[in-house]
Amino acid sequence: MIHPQPKPPPVILDRVQRRFALEAKARAFRRAVWARDGACCCHCGRRVLKTHQTVSRRGEVHHRHGRRVRPEDRFNPDMAVLLCSLCHADPAVIARFRT
Repeated sequence: MIHPQPKPPPVILDRVQRRFALEAKARAFRRAVWARDGACCCHCGRRVLKTHQTVSRRGEVHHRHGRRVRPEDRFNPDMAVLLCSLCHADPAVIARFRT
């Protein structure tokens, strides 16, 4: 006699749960960097805004080493700084924050 086996959960659900968990970690990481730096650019000191629009006062979180160079520091707020979009686009500023 054959006993029915329950179907395993779909793989897509595992991927969705993993993606939601990563997004939650990323949100907490960005929130910690913004709170620590007080919504000011670490290079020029100007107040920055949380916005999706392309403006010079937009705040961007910069990873000191890059997310893929050191994956263990991807969500470490101590390895990131808050920069305005103008400073974040300047290679000399980026070189200054590399440790």
